[in-house]
Amino acid sequence: MAHAYVWGRNGAVSEPASEFLPASIAVPWVATAEFLQLNPVVCCAGVCHWNWQILDPDADDIMDIDNLGTIHTFSGSLDESWFYLVTTAIEAKCARGLNAILAAVEAVEEDNMEKVTHSLHQIAYSLGEANGILERMYERCDPYVFYWKIREFLAGWENMEEAGLPYGVLYEGVDDTDRFSLDNWQSLLRRFRKYAGGSAAQTPLLQAFDIALGIKHFPTGEKQTRPVVVEARNRLSREHGVSQPPAVNSYLVRMRNYMPGGHRRFLEDLAATCRIREYVLLTCSDSLLHMETADDPRVRLRQAYNMCVDLMKTFRDKHLMIVTRYIISPAKHGPMVPQRVSVPETSKIMPPSAYIQAMNKHMAKSQQDAGGGGRLGGDSLPADPTMYPQTNLAASKQAEPPKCPAHSHFASNGRSKSMSPQAVVQAQDKGRLARTLDDHAVARGTGGTDAIQFLKQVRNETVQSRI
Repeated sequence: MAHAYVWGRNGAVSEPASEFLPASIAVPWVATAEFLQLNPVVCCAGVCHWNWQILDPDADDIMDIDNLGTIHTFSGSLDESWFYLVTTAIEAKCARGLNAILAAVEAVEEDNMEKVTHSLHQIAYSLGEANGILERMYERCDPYVFYWKIREFLAGWENMEEAGLPYGVLYEGVDDTDRFSLDNWQSLLRRFRKYAGGSAAQTPLLQAFDIALGIKHFPTGEKQTRPVVVEARNRLSREHGVSQPPAVNSYLVRMRNYMPGGHRRFLEDLAATCRIREYVLLTCSDSLLHMETADDPRVRLRQAYNMCVDLMKTFRDKHLMIVTRYIISPAKHGPMVPQRVSVPETSKIMPPSAYIQAMNKHMAKSQQDAGGGGRLGGDSLPADPTMYPQTNLAASKQAEPPKCPAHSHFASNGRSKSMSPQAVVQAQDKGRLARTLDDHAVARGTGGTDAIQFLKQVRNETVQSRI
């Protein structure tokens, strides 16, 4: 509701984003966020961890992504639902990797090399599942729909000057907004809040894997200055085997404030106690670092560790490809604005038959339980044809063109009663997160960062962690 108020524009293309959040929304939202111990803004936990339902409780694998649906979406589109469910399924399927991490931590304390190796293989299995699920993003989430119709609602109000929120958002009724005047406007500006939007960096699972494998991330744009092998060995060989945790990327640490309090504390405790990487380095002498024979258990330990790192690198490669296809490419090409819009073919926007059958079964049961009324979340809504103009450009049977909000807005101001597609694009680009970018513009993620620079650095730092 809050993000729809800030970014929704009430249907007017040229209406700016709202810098004020009314007290009727802000007050209960902030109170709820404080109870959950996270920031009052859309986050990964809100749209993925707490926003799913099982379609068929009798399915062989109830947590399979094809058996999951969302509870709420902004757009009611399958694309938005699927975008959330990919992350939900990764968290559900790969949570067993957390048990493997804890087992490995215990094995390091016991100096049980065989158990550490076995735990690393279990971690690798979870990471392999994560890679397989992430690849399915392309199945039911259209890049056009995500970038131009959905993504803006997932943005926060940090580093959003170009999108129309230079100061952030003022939460009315929360930050004492009734006591200010034009004479102390600077004091008023300090009450504006700046929060990042939903980001994959807010998932505790991937940060837990990073911590477990000792993958270090530095502030964006900075490079490590000390050899990682030397530093890791020194860290474990100090008195009692405990030292200060290594420096980490400040953005990733800040993203923990967008996680539930329990998840954040788990990561902090894990970072203070996990020494898996250091154990592998101390166990494998320099002469074993380049051996590939599996006869030595120390070599098998190193190979199991490197397998996990390689799978993390593969996951981040896939993430980079998704960002390129779903953000960079649509931003460079601009929105496709058709002259006329027709209803697209069902096969282009609806899920496979198995998914439909499970959904219908769940809908029928829900209607029966509710006395035949009500509706589900986003998955139960019919697809909106206006969300898929890129599928209608070559349609033979065309309906009358829909009324563009920009047309009525400019006509009401006494301007031209019609706009060309190019004029509509220009109006849409003004003060929006979803806009056409030139070759030199920075494509920011919903978290407010330079998406490509950040993800490439994280990927490269993962590669450098191999032993």
